[in-house]
Parts: sequence; C-alpha cells; structure tokens
Amino acid sequence: MDTQEDANGAAREEPAAPNDSQEASDPQTKMKELEERVERLTANWQRSQADMSNYRKHVEREQLELVQTTTEGLTADTLSILDDFDRAFVTIPENLRSFTWIEGVWLVFKKLEAILNARGLEDINAEAGKAFDPILHQALSEVDGEAGNIVEVVQKGYTMSNRLIRPALVTVGKGKPATEETPAAQSEDEATVDSEAKPDA
Repeated sequence: MDTQEDANGAAREEPAAPNDSQEASDPQTKMKELEERVERLTANWQRSQADMSNYRKHVEREQLELVQTTTEGLTADTLSILDDFDRAFVTIPENLRSFTWIEGVWLVFKKLEAILNARGLEDINAEAGKAFDPILHQALSEVDGEAGNIVEVVQKGYTMSNRLIRPALVTVGKGKPATEETPAAQSEDEATVDSEAKPDA
C-alpha cells in the first residue's frame, strides 16, 4: 500500500485500487442467476401448458361421456317401442299386410330403426343354436335342447357403440332327454323275435 505525507508531514494511506477479479465475477454471477431464473420460468410455463392441455382433455372426455350416456338412456327407453312394433307386425294377418296404412306404419318403424342404427345401435346375435354368452345373453329358463346353446329368443338384445344396452332374453338348452323306444318300434322288435323263434312249417 502506498503512503504519502500530507502538508503537516504526517503519513496518510492511499485508497486501495479496485480488485479487477471481483469486478469481472459480478457480471458472470448475474448472468448465471438470470439463466437460472429463465429456466425456472420456462419450466413453470411448460407445466402450466401441460396442466391446461390435461384439463381441456378431461373436459372434452366428460362432455363426450355425458352425450353418450344421454343417448344410451334415450335409446334404451325407445327399445320398448321397437318391441311393440315387432310384436304388432308378427300378429298382422297376411291378408291385411298389403293395406296402405299398414305399410305406412311399417315405414315409420323402419325409419326409427334406421335412426337408432345410425347412432350405433346394433342387434345382438342370439339365434337359436348359437352358443350362450352370459355377457350378451340373459337366460330365462333351461329347456330340453343341446346343452349350453340358445333354444329360443324371447326378446331381442342390443348394443350401442360396443356397449351393452340390453341383453337378449333367451331360453338355454340343458341337454337332450334320453330317447325312449316308441311302442311301434318295440312291437316291430318283438315281431322280429317271434318270427325268428317260430319253426318253419
């Protein structure tokens, strides 16, 4: 440290020169702090964007499920009308089916059916002889027939967009009963035995 004498001859100290290394480190520190701040802000912005995207997807999924649930509920209530149409057309006598008003009612029925089909409604395959599926079919009773197969369809079942709306009501075979020989067959067998037992004349 340099010393100088003042006017009275007393020694006084010169102020220390600034440290160049300290001045050089200050901009580097500030730059590092700014970079860390930018990284934090960028990470927060990315999280906010991800949260907003997830929220938007969640809302869209809820809206879609609400629409689908409402459509399925309305369709399920309409199925009884389709059942009524089916039963009505089955019972109409053949000589009346050519009447214009009956054809008009039939066209209304087919139009309603087409509207529901366009929204994803499909019949469940429940033909007689098909294997019973507990997911799609509901057994009302077990009757004589091939075990595990559908014997008769009592009420149609439906799905909508691969989701079960109403199971098909069916009767299921419990196994064919043991066949008994008919009296005619027994008498033929007895006659054969008698003819073999009789000696030739």
